[in-house]
Amino acid sequence: MIKFHAGRVSALVASALVATACGGEDMQTPTQTEPTTLKVRLENVAPFTQLKSGVYNTRVGGTAPGPLAPGDAFEFSFTAGKGQKLAFASMLGQSNDWVFATAPGGMDLYLENGNPISGDVTANVSLWDVGTELNEEPAVGPHTLPNQASSVDGPGAADPDPSVRKIGSQTTLSNGSTFNVPAVSSMIKVTVTPNAATRQFTVRIQNVSSDTSTMQTSQGYKPVRISPGVWTLTTGGEPLFTAGQKDRGQGLEALAEMGQVTALADSLAKTTGTATPVSPGVYLVHQGSDTLFQVGVPDPKQGLERIAESGNITPLYETMKGWLASNAQLGTFTTPEGATSAGPAKPGNAYTFEVSARPGDRLTFVTMYGMSNDWFFGTTPEGIDLFDAAGEPVTGDLSASLHLYDAGTELSEEPAIGPNTGPQQSDPDMGLADTDNKIREVTSATYATPVASHLKLTISR
Repeated sequence: MIKFHAGRVSALVASALVATACGGEDMQTPTQTEPTTLKVRLENVAPFTQLKSGVYNTRVGGTAPGPLAPGDAFEFSFTAGKGQKLAFASMLGQSNDWVFATAPGGMDLYLENGNPISGDVTANVSLWDVGTELNEEPAVGPHTLPNQASSVDGPGAADPDPSVRKIGSQTTLSNGSTFNVPAVSSMIKVTVTPNAATRQFTVRIQNVSSDTSTMQTSQGYKPVRISPGVWTLTTGGEPLFTAGQKDRGQGLEALAEMGQVTALADSLAKTTGTATPVSPGVYLVHQGSDTLFQVGVPDPKQGLERIAESGNITPLYETMKGWLASNAQLGTFTTPEGATSAGPAKPGNAYTFEVSARPGDRLTFVTMYGMSNDWFFGTTPEGIDLFDAAGEPVTGDLSASLHLYDAGTELSEEPAIGPNTGPQQSDPDMGLADTDNKIREVTSATYATPVASHLKLTISR
């Protein structure tokens, strides 16, 4: 942590020293309040594990949710940036607990050359056994979806192998027989249509089976139906399941056994959002008119732009150091807890720094919202009071004092998606100039996620 602490000189103490030197032995020498060391912790608490999620449940041209018959298709659209992946899952309606799905980590939406994928991507889709129920012959077994309503012994028995696993061209059923599984491409076709200018992708999932020739069973050919499903856009991880591990109990079972999307969609919604890292930052402990920024005016070009656009703290720090009042304390936080070098704080990480403060002092700081064009988190410009009216340090959770601001230096794009946002741009300062160049708070109409869902600010002694 770089730290600059200007000397604090008390006029009262200086006067007392002069009086003593002049023989004022009877005068009482006033004492200056000793500074209090306070520990500031800024933690990235974002719970998000995927950028976006949703459901598809109504066929193209349909008016109500339902499964796909041959020739029917679901469609859904979303925007996505480079490095992001799509995962989805739909039930094979004739099974006990099988789903059509991408690989656990999803499929890439951009090629290595930076172009978006396009056309038939069915090769990225497999049939998966979710491992929650014994496998019977599709469309024939008493606990498969078409027959379970009339089953006399209730739901199907638990699968002795509870792991999620890929199904090959042949699979062994619970009665020991072998079932020839139709090729995935004979049942489902998935195509992607991109719009490179807007970064929008439209996904089409179509039932391409035939009721009379695709799925052969011991009772003749049976129809193939594809249930409504869920989709997610992720920057990493495995949002729906992990191969070789047990179902997570977050709703995939209901989708795999009954084609119901609500439980899984609700679980995903709770962890859907932009898990932005936050950059190193600059802080100021001060009184009077000293501040790191003002709202409602253009950026004064003293270094805030460099933090807001690229997380570069040096220009603002050096500028502030040159003209601060003598009783102000300037510093930076650069290295997350447990790290050995400076860098961003990702979800689960935190910055910690100490300040030396006296009654009347306030704390102001700024740090970049890393997945934006030019947004930054911070206190209000005047800062947070570090002491109460009785002169006692203010400690505890002060997250409610944090805000999200737009520096007004670059046109804002969709966080994490826009081509000139932090994770997407090839070089700093790539975006267009903002049509409103004033520093302003980002409203909930622009960005609905509360600041407290990103950051937790704690002050302790």
